[in-house]
Amino acid sequence: MVRVSVVIPVHNRRDMVVEALESVLAQSYRHFEIVVSDDGSTDRTPAQVFATLGAEPRAIEILEQMNPGSIRPFGHVFSHGENTIQYHYSHNRGLSAARNRGVRHARGYYVAFLEAEDLWDPTHLETHMAFLDSHPDAYISHVAERPAKGGRRGRRAHKTPPSSGWIFEQALTAAPVTISSAVVHRSCFNECGFFDENLPACEDYDLWLRLAARHPIHFLDGGVAVTRRSTRLDSPSRGWSWERFRVYALEKAFQGGQLDAEQRLLVAQEIVRKCERLVEGFRRQKSDERSNFYERKRRRFAQEVRKLRASQIAQRPRPDPAGVLT
Repeated sequence: MVRVSVVIPVHNRRDMVVEALESVLAQSYRHFEIVVSDDGSTDRTPAQVFATLGAEPRAIEILEQMNPGSIRPFGHVFSHGENTIQYHYSHNRGLSAARNRGVRHARGYYVAFLEAEDLWDPTHLETHMAFLDSHPDAYISHVAERPAKGGRRGRRAHKTPPSSGWIFEQALTAAPVTISSAVVHRSCFNECGFFDENLPACEDYDLWLRLAARHPIHFLDGGVAVTRRSTRLDSPSRGWSWERFRVYALEKAFQGGQLDAEQRLLVAQEIVRKCERLVEGFRRQKSDERSNFYERKRRRFAQEVRKLRASQIAQRPRPDPAGVLT
């Protein structure tokens, strides 16, 4: 069984995905397959990838002759040297659906994500697998993100110290890990669930919230992921309005029955904070209906915070009159 499945979702990124694939094929670690999950590209991405990676000439010819807007869902497997390439084309259903499709087709023990816009340094997989193979109790690892500048690989990595270990509390604010920097054991998706296909944004945040509640997430030195998007999908710079997607994810976590009492308290407190921001933002926009909606939600979870705190206090051991804890 292959050790690592590299999952690359793509939608109309013909040239960029080829560069991403080339950065995978340049890896020093070789025990991987590539799973390209095409989310209904109409810019001849399939033909470009097939031609670049050396698929069968007949398959390339068929794709080049087809109208890009009329391609039907298909799957095709071919080899590039020692590595297997899976290409799965489906109707456009969004990024989460494309990622999930890739994970479900993956055959490796581990899944390494790479966005079509991003690149890996040559030692990326080697860094991850050296750690994961020597730490069988570790299920998730990530490395630094280095934003590219002017189309070239940038020189500087993380602006802030990366998160490592049990990072559930840090994961409440925004996604703590860039998806292209991460490797996840495939069993984690059966345990914690896949990307939420109902979310139009912040789907990374939602997934990391669930994973961080159940597993430590280990930061590794080396193997940098180079990101080429000008704004990350779950960046605070996206503005206050995206907090509504995070509130949705937090509510799911709170109600999902998988969190302990302390985690539920942290989630309830974060929902209150995010709702306060949303109320303020919608009031500035004079959107009374939305501001009132999040004000009601804020009050509800403020009450949950009070109840959870009271429960914690009630469960603390108290000294009896003789000074012995009971």
